[in-house]
Amino acid sequence: MITKEQIVQSLPQKGFFGHPKGLFTLFFTEFWERFSYYGMRAILLYYMYYEVSKGGLGIDEATAASIMAIYGSLVYMSGTIGGWIADRLLGTSKTVFYGGILIMLGHIVLSFPGNIEALFISMTLIVLGTGLLKPNVSRSAIFMQITMPAAIQGLVFFIWVLI
Repeated sequence: MITKEQIVQSLPQKGFFGHPKGLFTLFFTEFWERFSYYGMRAILLYYMYYEVSKGGLGIDEATAASIMAIYGSLVYMSGTIGGWIADRLLGTSKTVFYGGILIMLGHIVLSFPGNIEALFISMTLIVLGTGLLKPNVSRSAIFMQITMPAAIQGLVFFIWVLI
């Protein structure tokens, strides 16, 4: 009987600048998620409190800052639920995939001109998607280390660049 380790050893292990092949996908998925989150945070506050005549929603500045604070905390707290869903229901790969889809849908909703309801729908989708994606992308990198000895270099690269 062929074991998982024998299958892994039979495949070429080099790809992304000499690192394991899966690292390319992991790196750019995590990069995209962080760019999406921090990039949106940078402009979302302005969007919420600018006057409607200037393209914003016209929310009071203190209220907009409170919404951003709640949004930021929910993004990081949702990772617990995402880890549970990956462990108990979907598995790591499907959870990362569905998380990416939810983040993408959240940004699509946010890109259309709308009102405060559209803003909250998009923020909810992004919170849920980030909760599914963030803890499980890192977990995928750890599993690369367990199944592939060459992944130690990739894991160090992954952690060094993204943290």
